[in-house]
Amino acid sequence: MKIKQFLMAGLALLALTACSEKSDAVDEYGDWKNKNEKYFESAYNANDYDSAIKKYSYGTAVTPASTDFILVDELEQGDESLPTPYLTDSVRIHYVGHLIPSPSYPEGYQFDQSYLEPFTEATAVPSKFAVNAVVPGFTTALLNMHPGDYWRVTIPYQLGYGATASGSVPAYSTLIFEIKLVEFWSKKRGDRYKITH
Repeated sequence: MKIKQFLMAGLALLALTACSEKSDAVDEYGDWKNKNEKYFESAYNANDYDSAIKKYSYGTAVTPASTDFILVDELEQGDESLPTPYLTDSVRIHYVGHLIPSPSYPEGYQFDQSYLEPFTEATAVPSKFAVNAVVPGFTTALLNMHPGDYWRVTIPYQLGYGATASGSVPAYSTLIFEIKLVEFWSKKRGDRYKITH
């Protein structure tokens, strides 16, 4: 009987120790949905995207309607004499994706990238994507980019992964991408469009 009581006391002590260790842990994504909604609203209202701010509508019913667009900061302008991709086209891009700032990641957790830092176009190999094979907000950006455009794009979670987690991206995450469109192939036009240096 005493052995059983001793074992029970030991298990209780371990449980208390485990709880106290967890209480010291950083809750990286606590109240994540609310934080992401406020971040996107604040970015839009503060006009943090300099004079080049644009709202590109996705063109479908999204609730709430105030998130039916992405925010774009044009870091470099491409060749506007070239067309923009269609939904059925394939693109080659350089990109890096971050979440919003959190306790352990003041610059935002970097969840994906197409190159190793530091970025240099001479050594980086662009990734190839179908325009319609990415989240709606990313597709929206690509449909409006000319070859050579380099944009910082902020995508509300409604046009990202929504209420579903994806890999290391938690549900309700605003996605922040830097995207450079290098070239694209157009099936409709039967041609290839790319940056010329």
